Amino acid sequence: MKKILIGVLIFFLLVAFFMRAVPFLINLYLNQNADRIVSNMITRTNTFGDHEVHFGEIQLDYNYRGTFLNLKDVEVTPPSLSTEDHVKVQLHIDRLNISGFSWYSFLFQNTIAVDSAFVDNINLLSSSPPLDTLANDLEEEGEISESKTNGNYEAIKVGYFELRDLNIRLTDSSNDSLRVSMIDMDLQAEDFKLTKEYIEDSKALFEISSVHGTIESVEFHFDQFRQYTRVEEIELDTKSEQMTFGYIGLLNKEGRYEYTSQFDYEQTWIEIDKTSMKLKGVNFQEYLSQGVLEVDSIFAHDMHLEAFKDKRKTEDKSRRPKMINQVLEELDQKVHVNNLFIENAYIKVEERPDNDAPTAGHVYFSEVNAHITNISNIEDKVDENNEMLIDASGKLMGEGELTTQITYFLETEMHDFKLKGTLKNFTLPSVNSMVEPEAKIGLKSGMINRLDFNIAANDYEGSGDLIVRYENLEIEILNADFESDNNLWRKLGAFVANKLIIKSNNPDNRGNLKEGKVYFMRIQYKSMFNYWWQLLFSGLKSTLTGEDISDMREKAKAERSGEEESGGILNISFGNKDNEDKPSRKERRAARRVEKQKE
Repeated sequence: MKKILIGVLIFFLLVAFFMRAVPFLINLYLNQNADRIVSNMITRTNTFGDHEVHFGEIQLDYNYRGTFLNLKDVEVTPPSLSTEDHVKVQLHIDRLNISGFSWYSFLFQNTIAVDSAFVDNINLLSSSPPLDTLANDLEEEGEISESKTNGNYEAIKVGYFELRDLNIRLTDSSNDSLRVSMIDMDLQAEDFKLTKEYIEDSKALFEISSVHGTIESVEFHFDQFRQYTRVEEIELDTKSEQMTFGYIGLLNKEGRYEYTSQFDYEQTWIEIDKTSMKLKGVNFQEYLSQGVLEVDSIFAHDMHLEAFKDKRKTEDKSRRPKMINQVLEELDQKVHVNNLFIENAYIKVEERPDNDAPTAGHVYFSEVNAHITNISNIEDKVDENNEMLIDASGKLMGEGELTTQITYFLETEMHDFKLKGTLKNFTLPSVNSMVEPEAKIGLKSGMINRLDFNIAANDYEGSGDLIVRYENLEIEILNADFESDNNLWRKLGAFVANKLIIKSNNPDNRGNLKEGKVYFMRIQYKSMFNYWWQLLFSGLKSTLTGEDISDMREKAKAERSGEEESGGILNISFGNKDNEDKPSRKERRAARRVEKQKE
């Protein structure tokens, strides 16, 4: 019995020794070969396959629960002989701590599996050739070759992941211009999982149960580095399903004229500034796993948008600007937003007319508030409701009270929409900033008490009704310097126009209200906003001319059979442009009659 007890004791001692010796021997081996082992883990991936890895300090500690890995001053650099036509990545990490590394998953499942990971102060620098060159190379080589795919892990799994101070800078290797930058990302995530299938899927990203993160700023440069998007103070949280942006801007590095002068054809200069945004009810899981963006509500505050066109540039008649519903339908990104709220926005549209005007014309809308519902291109959602509604209000030129309701019908062949609205209490001279440079006339006086419009349209044509109630409308004709003066002939021309052509009041002194008819056949190479304006302007013209829709349709068909008109925001003319300073023969006869009556 005693021998048995001694044997059992010796056995347990041997087991205990073996249990202690194995981790000791493994740790001895691991730490002697730590550089090679960890370097191989990094360089076996496609991204860092031919890169060099250096460590300032490395320590591995194995026990039966897994391996603990502590790294300091990790440096991953591209090969010294790499050329400019390849993607190069340079990575520096101050500190990386990993606990619970599973050797079984690594050796037998080609998977990185750890209990937790902490990464501190990461700087990632990458340069690559121009994107079009890169795309061509991918097409020639195949987007994902079988050999490259096999270089990646089957999966990377992390139970808890914390990242501090991640900074990224991506540049163009041909000119060292900045493409993308991200500053100071902090992230805490649980149950992170990235599989080979996610890497191969262009829409999916990764799996995660929860994440909370902040980013100081992100920039994306495009349009041959002439424009960039900047976003600041980003915060996201999957548990509350919210995401906030302290600032969003679409900015230009070049001024209006400098930018537009670089193109052979007319090109819009656009800038968005001062915008903040909050998203509520974000389905992060759907987006991360399937690439589908679903949001309950988006709130955009204080957006400042300015757009500019130089009408002296030739128009590109081959272009076909799309309607909003058509853009949504053809968007590769699947998206559904129940509500978009725009609060206190400012929108300014500026045009440099194709004449000798000393300045560009402009109109603006302030205090713009809008509620847009059912922004969707997901088939099931559109089947349930195919109407995207826009309910907006604002002030035209800071004073006219404008309300409008726009209905876009989704998944319709002709991209139908309805446009309905009201403008109240607007003094007409307020739009001289646009009318005078465009038409060389000024609105001397006039008040729109109320303007109502109701239009149904599609990508081809639109029609409807417009009623404008105004009073004391009077114009003046400007001189060659686009200024008002005391020239007799111009004053007589304006007098004739005000007395014989233009109705000064609607309803007139007898209370007769003239209603306008709306009809316009879309000029296909012009923008949607030009189409809106031309529809409204046709109603204003018909109020003066008395044309009905059938007359306007026939006239439009006749015009389209020849060369299409090229007018800008306004399409107003008084006589031949080459003789704008001279009154017509009819105006001179009328002027002589007026002089005789005075005698």
